Amino acid sequence: MSLSIKEKVKNLGAEDPFFSLEFFPPKTKYGVRNLYARLGRMSALDPLFVTVTWGAGGSTAEKTLELATTCQSELGLTTCMHLTCTNMTKELIDDALEKAKQAGIVNILALRGDPPRDQDEELNNSNPSSEFKYAVDLVRYIKKNHGDYFCIGVAAYPEGHVEGVDDSNQDFNTDLPFLIEKINAGADFIITQLFYEVDKFIEFEKIIRNCEEIKNKDELIILPVS
Repeated sequence: MSLSIKEKVKNLGAEDPFFSLEFFPPKTKYGVRNLYARLGRMSALDPLFVTVTWGAGGSTAEKTLELATTCQSELGLTTCMHLTCTNMTKELIDDALEKAKQAGIVNILALRGDPPRDQDEELNNSNPSSEFKYAVDLVRYIKKNHGDYFCIGVAAYPEGHVEGVDDSNQDFNTDLPFLIEKINAGADFIITQLFYEVDKFIEFEKIIRNCEEIKNKDELIILPVS
């Protein structure tokens, strides 16, 4: 079984630099050929891990699983597969997780995700048959059904979440209760949204490390994206 991101980060020296790469499934056959032709060269750069994105509502499920499997099984890269839960049924989630297991993938980035462009976001939030409304629902589901098999990551926003607010009102402290909920539900690591001010990330990390409501803060891995 592949090493988890949590294990790989803990195996690093305190001053060891590292980086990761993120891939998204190309939409065209030419794009697929183009990416696959370059994967070998990019893997030679020795990233600590790679992530593969998941399209809205599972729209890229097949391509995501194929690309993630290639990275993990054929190239030997520690791979983290994104998994979004908006407009996803338990059956689709179960299928994705089972195929990830078969490919030897142990790292999952659990996200709410956006609805497909032709659907209203309110559809997912108001539909009583929707089994997953927020990322925390997905984290809980994975932990309940797979225990500690998967190393689960969640997203965080050092500069505040942009959804539904004016830029001037973005504030990480507004988002903090939701992040705490995701961490306490079983998240092993955090990958931040990109940020432009390093001071905001330093402040964000300090808040997380000193937050008494977070159960496993000493074990939590925080990975910045800038």
